[in-house]
Amino acid sequence: MALKPRNRVLDNFAMSGMTDIVFLLLIFFMLTSTLIAPNALKMLLPSRGQVTVEAEPTIPEVIIHSSSRITVDGRTVSLGELGMVLEARLRGDPDPTIKVVTSPAVTVGDAVRIMNVAAERNYTVVLTQL
Repeated sequence: MALKPRNRVLDNFAMSGMTDIVFLLLIFFMLTSTLIAPNALKMLLPSRGQVTVEAEPTIPEVIIHSSSRITVDGRTVSLGELGMVLEARLRGDPDPTIKVVTSPAVTVGDAVRIMNVAAERNYTVVLTQL
């Protein structure tokens, strides 16, 4: 006498519900990723193969030395004075741009402090290295 089990185990699985969830998540992440506004600075980075062109005399050159000393066009200034010096130098310029030059020994924090001063005043920053 063969006994039949009452509950039979089904060996198939419906994937349609899983694919619906995956597509909904994909659409959700695509839509939300376009709404994120990046918190970044407007910078121009020269490429390695780019030809060096002499900078215009109207663009101030901010040099950060390895000892955290800051010079603007050869004149040593403190971080507190930097904003006022740049404002006086770029007064009346329709597209204010500064050139930030760093040495390899300069920490990222020192460079970011200078770029924050530029970002507060909506200056374009061209970042180069000695």
